[in-house]
Amino acid sequence: LKCIPYLIEEVGRSDKIIEIIPEYGISVEPDVRDEAVQVLFRIVRYLPHRRFSVMKGMANFILHLPDEFPLLIQTSLGRLVELMRLWRACASEEKLAYDVENMRKSSIRNDMQNKPVPLYQSGGAVEFRSSEIDSIGLIFLSSADVQIRHTALELLRCVRALKNDLRDLIVNDQPVNKLRNDVEPIFIIDVLEENG
Repeated sequence: LKCIPYLIEEVGRSDKIIEIIPEYGISVEPDVRDEAVQVLFRIVRYLPHRRFSVMKGMANFILHLPDEFPLLIQTSLGRLVELMRLWRACASEEKLAYDVENMRKSSIRNDMQNKPVPLYQSGGAVEFRSSEIDSIGLIFLSSADVQIRHTALELLRCVRALKNDLRDLIVNDQPVNKLRNDVEPIFIIDVLEENG
């Protein structure tokens, strides 16, 4: 498990290995469980283009957990929320580093004709299909367990916050006419808050 973040780069584009890791996060062996959780966090922190794969793998894993184990479901949902918060923190750090680097470069060359390099040059770094994770929150809002419902509600808030953060990060890199044509998504949490 400790080698996984390094192996993923070698394995290539397959996300199968990332989808298996959450299973070890509920192992009865504490060392295995702790290491699996740390692997997920390391992937989110150090492999930006694999972040959504981690979220999707975690979401798929949660969907396959039997209803007879509400504590496992709640723990796994909570872990997904933590992973999304880490993604937000990483994106914020990357944006800050990007801004500092661009300020440094512009002060060195003091040339207004050179435009800064976009924060994310490939779409993979900010791939986040919010509806896939939003749907997990919606499913577990109907749980009989109160704690699961509370965690699902927190997940819905995190989905919206992360999507908004990622949108804000790339807004400066998009042409103005493209931004006008993009339809703002409606999140489940928006509907819930709107209707009380």
